[in-house]
Amino acid sequence: MSLYNRYRHLAISDAKPAPTAAQIAAIETELQAPLPPEFLAFLQVGNAAYLDYYCDVPDGRGGVEQLCFCGYFSADEGDFCDETLVGELRAAREQLDMPAKILPFARDGGDSMLFLDLSDEGQGRVLAYIRELPAWTGPRAPSGLMVLAPSFGAYLDSLYIDKRTVLANLERYATQPSHLEATAEYLDIGLPGWRDDPEIGALFGCKRRELCAGVQD
Repeated sequence: MSLYNRYRHLAISDAKPAPTAAQIAAIETELQAPLPPEFLAFLQVGNAAYLDYYCDVPDGRGGVEQLCFCGYFSADEGDFCDETLVGELRAAREQLDMPAKILPFARDGGDSMLFLDLSDEGQGRVLAYIRELPAWTGPRAPSGLMVLAPSFGAYLDSLYIDKRTVLANLERYATQPSHLEATAEYLDIGLPGWRDDPEIGALFGCKRRELCAGVQD
């Protein structure tokens, strides 16, 4: 049984069923704009999903910072700041003074968020709101709102699996054969050819021998 829904090159986990027509209508009413087809298509498989993928955010110094906006909001009936599209939309208007037709749709592990800008000016672009962190956390992208991608589809195309994160997760958290099976499925979708990678392939093989030996013993 597959652990993931596949969408483009993305392995999507923990998604809820596709939203109903009534849920879509409630979102569009609150948003004051129709949802674009590419976002509606994603919601069919990625409603309230978890996506362990990174994107590059300009750091204002000529480089980029890797950020992972992994938690996608639900199409469920929303209230306020509750990980639903409607609830987060209401919260963004009150707390961030967001205008109409701008929809928050995902969050990183903190308070940085992604927005779909469906205003006449935005034309479906993706905005990133970066929350400022204390200086001791190290360099990061400038706080505030920035354009991240010209469309939702372009944003999805920009997502990638971070090799260092894969290696760290294999080293620290792969403690059962089932963990390796899940990792292999995830990588087969998002990082084809990973078995030939000298670091990932070697560590995966080492872990498999270690865990299989433990099962046999």
